[in-house]
Amino acid sequence: MVTQDDIAKKLHISRTTVARALAGKSVKESTRQKVLEEAEKMGYEKNFAAASLASQKSISIYAFLMATVDEGYYQKVIAGMVDSMKVWAGYNFKINITTTDLLSESPANRQMEQFFEVINTKQVDGVIFSAITKPNLDWASQICERKNIPLMSLDCLYINDKFCHIGSDYFTVGTYSAAMIAKLMMGSGELLTLSFDEGFDMENQRMGGFFYKIKEFPEILVRNRVLTQMSYDSYEKALESECHNSFPTAIYAPYHVEYVAEFLQKHNMHHKVITISNGVNQKVEDYLMDGSIDAIVSVRPYIIGAMATNNFFRYFFRPDETDYGVIDPTCIIYLKETYTKFDRWF
Repeated sequence: MVTQDDIAKKLHISRTTVARALAGKSVKESTRQKVLEEAEKMGYEKNFAAASLASQKSISIYAFLMATVDEGYYQKVIAGMVDSMKVWAGYNFKINITTTDLLSESPANRQMEQFFEVINTKQVDGVIFSAITKPNLDWASQICERKNIPLMSLDCLYINDKFCHIGSDYFTVGTYSAAMIAKLMMGSGELLTLSFDEGFDMENQRMGGFFYKIKEFPEILVRNRVLTQMSYDSYEKALESECHNSFPTAIYAPYHVEYVAEFLQKHNMHHKVITISNGVNQKVEDYLMDGSIDAIVSVRPYIIGAMATNNFFRYFFRPDETDYGVIDPTCIIYLKETYTKFDRWF
């Protein structure tokens, strides 16, 4: 790699003069032109990381994330971000994380209050935005564009790909979940789905994909129960009602499948009823390992958080390596036989 010292030696001037010329600081115009021409000829590339460290300028990214109804999910997104920041600990680069609870009162309004509180009072060099609604993303995008702040949309249905969007296609996640449970059921039997309308489009997309795919298996009889709350009592009440006469062959619960596993264990049915989920938390992982849960179809939240952090780092320090457009980290299917300790972070 060509350095400023190399250019200085070639032109028989000091490295300080080269640095000043490249930074646009006060030097003779003739000297500046010689330096710029020689830098281009030698293939010099500015070391953005070193420049940041030398100037002590800090890069502050602000991430606005949804705290979903499955708390283990967004915790893994945050873990991916935090661990990636540790990798770049030697740089003046930091991501500040704010979460908005989807189950709180008026979460869309609250998310924008949090956004404006930051954007109007902090040094903001970049924004990672997981929008609760499309108007939220449109509003944040307009503000960032006006202030010339790069914005990355993250892990939601609402995409702004002027810079970068990182996230999975939730309709596809639903189709993968249906295909997986149909395979475990060997294409026939009774299937109970426990869905939850959180009031936003993400769950509609996932369940839409699930029901679209499951139609390919006419010998699977589906009944759907829409839950009104995310609590064990709500799950237990629904399961007591749905399993009163007989237990289904399989149960699909996108969120909190650990509640299903606990109910089935109570009735000694945890190794008889097939269960799969999309949510991840420590209990879900433990139940997968003991066979109470058969599969997790995960959108890899840790990877999503890590990819977002690393790509923003590259944007500021290694611009030639920056990814643009829509990036889908895909989903992954975990079974007990293929799940390792390493996987638990992903």
